[in-house]
Amino acid sequence: MTPPQPRSVAGTGWRRDVLVAAGCAGIGVVVHLASPFLPAQLAMVGLGIGLIGAAFMLAWAADAGEAVFSGGLVLAAVALATVLPEFIIEVRFAFIQATELVTANLTGATRLLLTGALALPLIVALLARRRGQSAPPLMLPADRRLELAILLVTSIFAISITIRGSLTIFDGLILLGLYVLYTKRVQGTPHEEPAVVGVAAGLLSLPSRYRRPAIAALVVIGGAAVVTIANPFADALLETGTALGIDPYLLIQSVVPLATEAPEFVVVAVLVANHRPAQGMALLLAAPVSQWTLGMGSLPFAYLAGGGGVSMPLAPREQLELGFTISVTLFVVAALATLRPERVDALLIAGVFVVQIIYPTPFVRFAGAFVLVVFASDLLFTRRRLVRPLLRTAFRRRSAPA
Repeated sequence: MTPPQPRSVAGTGWRRDVLVAAGCAGIGVVVHLASPFLPAQLAMVGLGIGLIGAAFMLAWAADAGEAVFSGGLVLAAVALATVLPEFIIEVRFAFIQATELVTANLTGATRLLLTGALALPLIVALLARRRGQSAPPLMLPADRRLELAILLVTSIFAISITIRGSLTIFDGLILLGLYVLYTKRVQGTPHEEPAVVGVAAGLLSLPSRYRRPAIAALVVIGGAAVVTIANPFADALLETGTALGIDPYLLIQSVVPLATEAPEFVVVAVLVANHRPAQGMALLLAAPVSQWTLGMGSLPFAYLAGGGGVSMPLAPREQLELGFTISVTLFVVAALATLRPERVDALLIAGVFVVQIIYPTPFVRFAGAFVLVVFASDLLFTRRRLVRPLLRTAFRRRSAPA
């Protein structure tokens, strides 16, 4: 199928913008190499600049990519590249047997992404209305049922892991299998006409033989910079916060994701600004899918490779955090089962997210999980006829082409 032709408006300085973003990413790499000789606070700033520069490179590639590549290929590649910082951090903790920290970044990043997926499009629409602009209601395409189905299955499966208090190699194989299934079935958003401006439009204005290499280069260079910078940035941030007396688990869970998830939110902001809200929503859903499947599924193998056994134990605190994250996932899936985000659902998930950030106590986590599970159960029961189409999107056999 020929990709839809974009409506593009290329500015005159788009090459300069690419060089600036690449220069920022380069600053991050240089700071990483010089970090042993720099104060943690200065290294944190320099690495953060590099992370944002790399994020913009990924954003431009995502915006222009669907016009020349398969939409699903671009979505999966960018989602994987932007989730790699968390993946690296989580795998490293599992490898060094720091099991008391292994789920901190995974749960914090997943909750942040899912909250953004449900709330961000509505916030953008509300801001547009306040400016007197037209903001039609966002309706997700049927293809996005795939992400919802994978999230539903993995969250239900994770209940047994949480109750058991361990993550085994067998669990990892199942989760990695779900990730492979997702990458084979993921599709883009062909119903949205690409409307690219600035750098993305400049990329599409290149001669046809240069478009694919240029976009692929942005994805590769931006992703490589994110991978290179993420761990040092997390270390610098952790060192700075620990010096201030902040609990390491909470720091990794609440503060580090705000920085390491910057690529996802920069990508989404650019996509929404360029009239691609459904594609932005798809990316915010694709990243938690990668976290639940590829990220969590890799942990027991990293634990085993680092000298542990075939079963990685989970402390009671980690069980509670996983349970809370499961409740967030179930609520988001239930709220989006109709493929139309509702303002009341966005307000609820945002409220719970803010409260648990301000009061990060076990009681608040448990209360938030209880509230979300109650509402998720009610929504799933009310919309039970919509659950089957979700699962069918992920697990039905594809019909052979005529």
